[in-house]
Amino acid sequence: MQRKLFQINKGKRKKMLIEHITDTTALLNKTVVITGGGGGIALEAGKALAYMGANIIIGEVNEQRGRAAESCILEIAPGRAHFLPLDLTDTDYIYQFCSQVFSQFGCPYAIIHNATITPFDSVKQLSLKKWDESYLVHLRGPLQLMQYFLPHMQEQNQGAVVFMSSSGAVAYMGGYEVFKTAQVELANTLSAELEDTGVSVFSFGPGLVKTKTAMEGIQSVAPLMGLTTEEFYELNQEAIVSPEEAGTALAVSLLSASRYDGQEIGGVQVLMDAGIGGGEEESKCVSFPKEAEEFLSRIVNTYDEQYDGWQKRNIFERQWTLRDFKKCAGTSADEISVSLHQYLKAVRAGQMENIAGLPALLTRLKFYYQHQLEMMRGYIKDPEKRQEYDAAIQSWIRDIEDIGAVL
Repeated sequence: MQRKLFQINKGKRKKMLIEHITDTTALLNKTVVITGGGGGIALEAGKALAYMGANIIIGEVNEQRGRAAESCILEIAPGRAHFLPLDLTDTDYIYQFCSQVFSQFGCPYAIIHNATITPFDSVKQLSLKKWDESYLVHLRGPLQLMQYFLPHMQEQNQGAVVFMSSSGAVAYMGGYEVFKTAQVELANTLSAELEDTGVSVFSFGPGLVKTKTAMEGIQSVAPLMGLTTEEFYELNQEAIVSPEEAGTALAVSLLSASRYDGQEIGGVQVLMDAGIGGGEEESKCVSFPKEAEEFLSRIVNTYDEQYDGWQKRNIFERQWTLRDFKKCAGTSADEISVSLHQYLKAVRAGQMENIAGLPALLTRLKFYYQHQLEMMRGYIKDPEKRQEYDAAIQSWIRDIEDIGAVL
């Protein structure tokens, strides 16, 4: 590991996941603003970023949580955390926050739009006041921050902006998901407008993380879905990651901001890209049959052909297809593409500890192909064409089933 150019307090604390990374000074003395930085994923990201030498500005509406997060980070990296109050529902508060950041620390290198609320209920029951509050926290507030800082970031010809994405449309979660989806589209728009400026913009999907805010939201929405909280988490077990894993991935994503520009990426993908292992469960996978490698190679080639075809469609068809994919697969087409190639690379290199997430990814891809099959049967009227397409999609599904049978 490279020699540290700043102070880190190790003491007797548990080793952090970020300590597995080799590039420890890339963010040295760079200022990173994290909204909603008082806990959960944001706090873990702040700790990881401070470990890498960044100065963390904690924007938090709850002063007690903000102060506690500041103290927690300072214990690890003295002098690297600063709490400033931030209420994203108040335009004057936002302006004051931006002014303080700029006057005390200059233009930030990165802004992570993490702040969130979870107004869960049916569309007809959720009050307009709750819809308005969600709009302010998830969209208008971040917009005001961007309009203040973007001109300065462009003057510096460098920087990164990260929006936290979610799963997309889900029943009883519209007051949250509608505006999280809007954040992704805002990120895509900014990425296109900021091309060749040195400022990268992307969306980050952490997965299902048991933070205080998330757990409170799940407790309210699970009964609306006819589930207990425990049943909800059981059904989504494969998507659950720890706050430290999600926060570390969020922090590390800034190291590859230009690479992720314009994409919607996931935490697992980022950790794989950075060569950071995912824990004890992954080490259980010790071998990969040769025939399974052949199946995986076919699956990757098939997906590449599909993915390339989607990119060549006109903008409206492409956007509809990619949204439909995410809705069915639960993650973006970009993330699936990168992850598939990472898994294939790991398999060919014999790095079995890095493929624990492969079965879950293939399950998502199979679900999408089944969805494609159903749509095709409804749209294609010509019997010969329908039979041809049916056989092709069925073969894609069989490849996934075959690899599952030999793993």
